[in-house]
Amino acid sequence: MKKQHLGLLCLLFGLFLLTGHTARAQNDTTLWMALNEYRVHDQSIFEKNYPIVRSFWLKADSGIENDRIAHTSESGRIYGSVMFKGSKNFGDFMGRRIKTNDAFNVKQPAIYKENMQNVNGPTTRSNWMRIDSLSSYEPGYKIANFDFRKMQFITVTFDKTKEFEAAISKRMKMDVSHGIKYNFVLFKCVDGYPTNTYMLILPDKSITDYYKNLELRNNKRDQNKAEYDEIRKELNQLSTVARIDHLFRVK
Repeated sequence: MKKQHLGLLCLLFGLFLLTGHTARAQNDTTLWMALNEYRVHDQSIFEKNYPIVRSFWLKADSGIENDRIAHTSESGRIYGSVMFKGSKNFGDFMGRRIKTNDAFNVKQPAIYKENMQNVNGPTTRSNWMRIDSLSSYEPGYKIANFDFRKMQFITVTFDKTKEFEAAISKRMKMDVSHGIKYNFVLFKCVDGYPTNTYMLILPDKSITDYYKNLELRNNKRDQNKAEYDEIRKELNQLSTVARIDHLFRVK
């Protein structure tokens, strides 16, 4: 237990160092995400119980959690995400999550038991910070309107993260100049994976829509092939896609 508390203190201290003065300000809008990845024996049990779990936590953490979303996936993993605006809210969640979890178990013992028995293997826990300057959304974007996400875990050469982010920014500007607009979100890991790990999330209405829209984007890029080939080469030299998965939102 002492080791867990020490680890939590180290994590929170690191978050404050990472966000600097902005994180301590009242107007901090940095979006953080706590991610759990695991497998279950029966996805239908998870899907049945998740709305009850989600509703309880959002109510218990009112004013702390910005949103909570879960996905099943092509790989068989469950991806459970909790999001927070500002490191204070993130720290408040981390500090009280065990107590809140215990309260849920007392209130919903049957669901707690069923969920625990359904887990198949260990859980990977990680924490992420959204890079707003390297993310893009259509006007009025809402998570609930996008049931599919293509996800990529990206490993960047350890001492080349600044160059990687600069290359992503360059490609974004290139897309804008050619009239290419789409939803994408870039997160950087702060705990749980090496800190040179990034997560790119590409939301769409469905897997069919995603690949249809991807083809349209690539057709536009092919009209400026030499320009895009140069930036692709640069990104390939700086990074490696470590995992690709298709995610389907649990409603």
